[in-house]
Amino acid sequence: MNIFEFAKNREKQAEETYRKLAEEATNQGFATIFSRLAEAEKHHYEIIQKMEKAETAAIFRSDILLFTKNTISKLKLRDQNFTAARSQVDIYRAAQDREAESERFYREQAEKAVDAQQGKLFLAIAKEEHQHYAILENIIDYIIFPETHPENAEFNYQKES
Repeated sequence: MNIFEFAKNREKQAEETYRKLAEEATNQGFATIFSRLAEAEKHHYEIIQKMEKAETAAIFRSDILLFTKNTISKLKLRDQNFTAARSQVDIYRAAQDREAESERFYREQAEKAVDAQQGKLFLAIAKEEHQHYAILENIIDYIIFPETHPENAEFNYQKES
């Protein structure tokens, strides 16, 4: 299996995971966050597919971090009960681990890339995977500590550096 097939499989699995999490979400806010994560993974798949065919590809700018921050802020105001969501925490942590693995994988591919544009795209995907990790971290923290949810510094990461 070549690197592009491996990457596409990784993104397809992530998309499927997030679609399932959206279906199983205990509230609409989380369902929308997971749906948006699924769409981001689908976009990564499409970028990799274009890279494989040596076509021009670009990363879109996502507002998912801001959306997630606002959603969690609204949930805090509503004093939502997440007892049911607590059973999902291990699943969210597994997804978070996969995001960390994906980030490492894409950073390695960026370093190995012979083509400068492909290197930039791999790095951009790695940064998005890092954002997904931070989103999951904040969801987990909020479910476990709804009253005292500390806002993770990564959560405020808005810059696409």
